[in-house]
Amino acid sequence: MSNTRAWMFRVLVLAGAGLMLYTWFQPWWTSFIVELDITAVKVFPYGMEINMGGYEYWLAGIESVMPGWFTPFMWVYLGLCTIALLFSLFASSEKRIGLGKLGLSLPQALISGVGFSYIIVVISAIVVIAMNAPNFYDAPLQGTIFVTMSRDEASYVTTAIRFGCWFACGVGLLLVILGLFRNKIIGKTKLNT
Repeated sequence: MSNTRAWMFRVLVLAGAGLMLYTWFQPWWTSFIVELDITAVKVFPYGMEINMGGYEYWLAGIESVMPGWFTPFMWVYLGLCTIALLFSLFASSEKRIGLGKLGLSLPQALISGVGFSYIIVVISAIVVIAMNAPNFYDAPLQGTIFVTMSRDEASYVTTAIRFGCWFACGVGLLLVILGLFRNKIIGKTKLNT
């Protein structure tokens, strides 16, 4: 195993971890109220941010969408993923984990597992948003609707899955690929005979 190639791989994994952290703080879905010129709702992987600028009654009850345990759970998830990625950088590759016909070393399983779980988080977020968005004025997952609050208050509301969501899915895929091709990137270990 080339020491240079091993360090190159470690840098790639750290870059993947950094990109995961970057996408963690990017909004994955937003709801923009045109008349008020406010991005009223931003959904992040760890929760939801509401900014109605004094017009909170437009989205009355939206706080109840997220259960109280969700935000702490997702921060624990991020912490465990970060620890797993850091541990994989120096974990012994002699330990094998069998997944059917596919046998992965511990570092491969950790990196690929984090990537796969992050893809599942992205897919789950899209499904949950798609299920909950119609509860508020029949908002679509992506698109524009016209909302009337009273005779004098009406606006178009534009909802969209943001770049951060798609980028997060790409980061998950990158980590899966890095994990699966770890041995190819690092090179073969020379055995003493």
